Amino acid sequence: MNNRTVSIRGWLILLFAVAAIAGCGNSEIRSENSSGGRANSADLRADSQGTSERDVLRIREDLLRNRLWVLTLDEVRVYNTATTGKRLIRKIALPNWSVVGFRNVCMPDLALDRAGSALISSNGQARLLRIDGDRFDLKEYAIRFVEKEGQDIGFGALTFAADGTLFARTTPGGLLWKIDITKASAIMTGVDKQRPSDECAITAQFLNGFERS
Repeated sequence: MNNRTVSIRGWLILLFAVAAIAGCGNSEIRSENSSGGRANSADLRADSQGTSERDVLRIREDLLRNRLWVLTLDEVRVYNTATTGKRLIRKIALPNWSVVGFRNVCMPDLALDRAGSALISSNGQARLLRIDGDRFDLKEYAIRFVEKEGQDIGFGALTFAADGTLFARTTPGGLLWKIDITKASAIMTGVDKQRPSDECAITAQFLNGFERS
């Protein structure tokens, strides 16, 4: 599958991902233009031109711009939700992206920033992808872990805090990192006081449960 390894557990997660619209990563912290949304899987099947539900990893709705972003194993699809039937407006291929489905590894995530651009994590590599919300240009960032040089682990959940700061959780391990996209760097924010109930999510309670370093 072109640099993609998906286990049985991973496939099960994919099958349920299309129903879990809020998903992990943006379940409680949402910027003003991003929402879990109310995606209709039948509409997506009709518009997706062959993308099956099991290929869907994340769905995010941009209410401000009437857009629905769908992350699949191979590409990102952007729909216009202002029209009946959710019209497909763009497909963006992810040629150098990889997904792993090993045990205790969270699935990749997609988060929308204030400008309507999408950030996508790789759960197998320390890399993030950014799709510009206006031109749909794709840019790749190899993330460097500050004070932990040489570490190469992937990111699961992504979320933007209210002030626009991007946070990510490494997978496996569940550590919380503050990401500086302009510097392509990640700084560990602190130590988790208590084990979160969902190790593949970043919630307000999860952020508040960290002792800031």
